[in-house]
Amino acid sequence: MLGLSDEQNVIALAWDKVEQKTCLPEHLRDFFDRAGPIPVQYGCRRAYQRFYIRGKAIVRHKETFLGVYTVDASRQGLCFLSPIQMFPKERCRIRLPKTKEFQIQIVRCRRVDEGCYECGAMFVLGASTPAE
Repeated sequence: MLGLSDEQNVIALAWDKVEQKTCLPEHLRDFFDRAGPIPVQYGCRRAYQRFYIRGKAIVRHKETFLGVYTVDASRQGLCFLSPIQMFPKERCRIRLPKTKEFQIQIVRCRRVDEGCYECGAMFVLGASTPAE
């Protein structure tokens, strides 16, 4: 059994083997510099506080494994940068470092740059059907 400190290595090894990886655009050079809670803006209607969660993760979208970068997360969902466009209502699985695999449902996706799409997703709780 792997220790908790080895989980980061597992993601790094899986990242090297995925079919497609997200290309971080040049204007996101400081992407990994942010950490902690995201300041709440006036009039925000979000139910839960968001936190910067910057790192690598693996997404299984249909039969393809993708290398993605996580942006932020809350109790209900997360945002990540994907190498491909995804569409609302699509379901997939995401493997995060130091956690288990989660089923998510895409709620929005916008193009940031070539090979980089910002996807917002909600966690699917109690899902009994496998990801598509």
